[in-house]
Amino acid sequence: MDRVANTLSEDGWRIALHVYEPSGEKARRHPVVLCHGLAANHMAFDTHADTSLARHLASRGYLALAVDLRGHGHSERPTPRGERRFGWSFDDYLLYDVPAAIAYAKRLSGAAAVHWIGHSMGGLLAYAHLARGGSRDFRSVTAVGSSLDYSGAKSGFHTLVPLRGLLDRIPFVPIGLLGRVMGSLVGRVETPFQRFNVWSSNVDPDHWRQISHRGFHAVSPPVMAQLASAMQAGGLRSRDGSTAYVDGLAGATAPVLAIAGDRDAQCPPDAAERTLAALGSPRRQLRVFGRGHGHGEHYGHFDLVMGRRAKTEVFPCIDTWVDAADGT
Repeated sequence: MDRVANTLSEDGWRIALHVYEPSGEKARRHPVVLCHGLAANHMAFDTHADTSLARHLASRGYLALAVDLRGHGHSERPTPRGERRFGWSFDDYLLYDVPAAIAYAKRLSGAAAVHWIGHSMGGLLAYAHLARGGSRDFRSVTAVGSSLDYSGAKSGFHTLVPLRGLLDRIPFVPIGLLGRVMGSLVGRVETPFQRFNVWSSNVDPDHWRQISHRGFHAVSPPVMAQLASAMQAGGLRSRDGSTAYVDGLAGATAPVLAIAGDRDAQCPPDAAERTLAALGSPRRQLRVFGRGHGHGEHYGHFDLVMGRRAKTEVFPCIDTWVDAADGT
């Protein structure tokens, strides 16, 4: 990483972007914005130099920017008594943080559009932006372990839906604390938290320990409440329930690559495929990674972007997709 830049969202939150300046012989035309998933931060794309998608893209000539959404990483955090408090939803990420990140990347690069690579919820945000008519902002989209509709899929998130009633009673969901506690057990016992997030044999224990300790944050309850709608028929809806984002995908035109892991406990391949099929984009593709698909190991959720084999198996697929859309 070369530096941390900051920009303001329209509603006044300071949003951090980790900037990786391009190197290598080939000059690329459009920047790449990388967006993390639920409770996570930029570390998903830069845990270690050996498995860093952000550094990999920069070494291939792309200006890469890994965003921290509000309340995450180096972005502005809520405080118990300050002006910034928990209470934001998925729609606040969508309506404020995503446009702020895209606008900053455009200003910095001078390009008219960006490549968006979203992991988990970061991919959902890209889909929802497309559903709202945002195709012009995207030169390409890569959605990793992402779906707007998990209603018919065997996602582990279904087991959490009965806990939704608790969200009105707590100030935040302590996933950051859970990650730190579970991180202390990495290498000693495989916890449910670890199985939910990775296929253990496909991640370096030290790298996963780092993410567990520093790569998770507390989640605003309305974010969880809104994402719970993705478990229901029709998929993810706006906070007020008036809009099903899947319905808007037919008007999308940006190229979309969906990447799925064969052992992903959060977003199985059939869930990723369902959202991809709803797109109107003329160029769209699903790639599934795992032993049954010609790869050397099974893939869980996080290992698609930071696993032992991601650099040699997943990253080249992303390279081909982004390069083709970039026109370089």
